[in-house]
Amino acid sequence: MLTPSQKVAQMFLVALPYTTDEKELFNIVEKYIEIGIGGFMLGIGGKLPYVQTDGVVDITKLKNLVDKLKELDSSLFIAIDGEGGSIFNLFENISALKPQGYYGMDYEESLNTGQYERDLKEYISIMKKVGINMNFSPIFGTAKEGYTGYLSAYSRAYSDKDETVEKLSNIAVKMMNDSGIIAVGKHFPEYGSIDKNPHTDLSKIESYDESATLSSAILKDNIKVVMKGHVLSPIDEIVPATISNKVEKYLREDLNFKGLSMTDEIFMHSLSRYYDASDGDTDHTKRAIDAAKVNDIILMSYPKQKHGDGTILQVESHDHFEKLHRAVVKAVEQGDIDEGSINESFNRIITLKKLIIQ
Repeated sequence: MLTPSQKVAQMFLVALPYTTDEKELFNIVEKYIEIGIGGFMLGIGGKLPYVQTDGVVDITKLKNLVDKLKELDSSLFIAIDGEGGSIFNLFENISALKPQGYYGMDYEESLNTGQYERDLKEYISIMKKVGINMNFSPIFGTAKEGYTGYLSAYSRAYSDKDETVEKLSNIAVKMMNDSGIIAVGKHFPEYGSIDKNPHTDLSKIESYDESATLSSAILKDNIKVVMKGHVLSPIDEIVPATISNKVEKYLREDLNFKGLSMTDEIFMHSLSRYYDASDGDTDHTKRAIDAAKVNDIILMSYPKQKHGDGTILQVESHDHFEKLHRAVVKAVEQGDIDEGSINESFNRIITLKKLIIQ
């Protein structure tokens, strides 16, 4: 039987160490796996220096990397942020998959999804070839009228029409799930109505109803994992959805969601702004504890620091998983987090892993 510490570790999905040094990478990875980590995200912003040359992934090297990870622990989630196009796309230079907006426009002009299905099939085959079993895609949000707003940047939304978004997102989910790859629907409760980038700014969704595309997919039991967004909403106007008890309760009770709920990346600056406006969270442990209370999976890369010139840069440090894991375990031991909730998350994680990991 696993200890509470091991069960908590299963809740963490952490970006693979950002290094080109194989010895350093696997020293860190082996330490994480010894703790009991649930999985790894390959790449930060579509970049994984260890397997890339001039921005192009070496597929053989990537497959060897994933094979080694699975030799250490065959149950790991191996995830990418693979929407297609030029943003957050590890396979940008070796795949034909374009951004979601391209296929929305193509479908609305032709009423045919053939090109999307062909390009997505090729992308799925690459994921399968290298051993990826989870993809943070598709985006279910509908862009603002006239294809404007945050989701219009880089053509990340399929369309400004709900019907197009629903059709193409459901195709993506089905094709990935049928291939043994977990499609992660994002971002609940959808980013369609916001203008500012949630990587840097905390925004509020002005309206929400259950007919929204992602909510509809949840109600139809079409999605196994839902990623929450760092946004305020009518469901909770005070606390960001990622760490909101009200949002988690809404998912479980109102939408009857039985799958895994996942945070967006917890070091995104929009979430930092929320903590900066309250009691602060300089060591990042508060957000980890808050996230563990209302999510099954905590997604993390590395913290960001604001420099004197106002820029926000990623800190390439590899000790944060251990620190945040210890903080959550301590919160469980002290009763700040209900151990029963951790057990429920662990059981949902293991149930999903049994479905997709051979």
